[in-house]
Amino acid sequence: MELDRPTRPLLTYGTYPALAAVTAAALWAALRWNLDRDAVIGVLTAVTIVTVFTVERVNPLHERWSMTKDGFLGRDLPFIGLAVVVEQLATAGVGLVAAATMPRNGFGPLARTPLLAQAVFALVALDLLWYGYHRAAHTISRLWRVHGLHHSPSQLYVLMHQVFHPFDLLVSRFVISLIVFKTTGISPDAAFIAIAVLGLQQTVSHVNSDLRVGKLNHVLIGAETHRYHHGAQERGNYGSVVAIWDIVFGTFLYEPRRVPDAFGLEDPGSFPDPRRFHAALAWPFTP
Repeated sequence: MELDRPTRPLLTYGTYPALAAVTAAALWAALRWNLDRDAVIGVLTAVTIVTVFTVERVNPLHERWSMTKDGFLGRDLPFIGLAVVVEQLATAGVGLVAAATMPRNGFGPLARTPLLAQAVFALVALDLLWYGYHRAAHTISRLWRVHGLHHSPSQLYVLMHQVFHPFDLLVSRFVISLIVFKTTGISPDAAFIAIAVLGLQQTVSHVNSDLRVGKLNHVLIGAETHRYHHGAQERGNYGSVVAIWDIVFGTFLYEPRRVPDAFGLEDPGSFPDPRRFHAALAWPFTP
């Protein structure tokens, strides 16, 4: 599929800058007036999801990749609900481990660097760890049984960015988060900024809409680049937030006018039907 001139250029070119501006303003306000960080992240998440959900309904990239009632209720919703629970437990676990073992306000040389430098370091370090795990999950058969669940839907829409096996979430939300946000010594405010950027990029990267950001694709992973990762015949773009590791390791893929022909698994028959919730969860542990 080849992209032509956008039918709604205001949405195509304006959606991401608007969301980025809202995120930056919310971060500034939270730091300036010491607002509750969890509440700010929650509001930003809701605003981002509602915005891109509306945009993809008004201006879908392709109708056959849109969310359907059957796909959402019969396949994706149970995994989304489980993901919310696992994320909350993982976040609580990170907090408990950190409270018992780490200083609260940062430590070491990183804590003495500028706040934005700490946040950038956190995003780059987090994505290096995720890149390593993620690429292994596409290579090692037992890990693929875990991660393949995220690729099993043949649609790509904003709400399915939460369709993950719990093991994937424990790796990213507990292990990697604990390492990067708690053991490197960055301050809580730097972690707050990094988490907000992470949430924005991960949500936008799964939207079924013609969003274009040009050369920014060589810096941040978004809708234009992450869709290749979900292409049934594609290989590459294993990063979650930044493009640097895909560029360094030769897996970066970006062709501005081309869209994958199909999303989902290359061989759907090799994976349990995700509508069979328990079978998909048990698949990694099945001989």
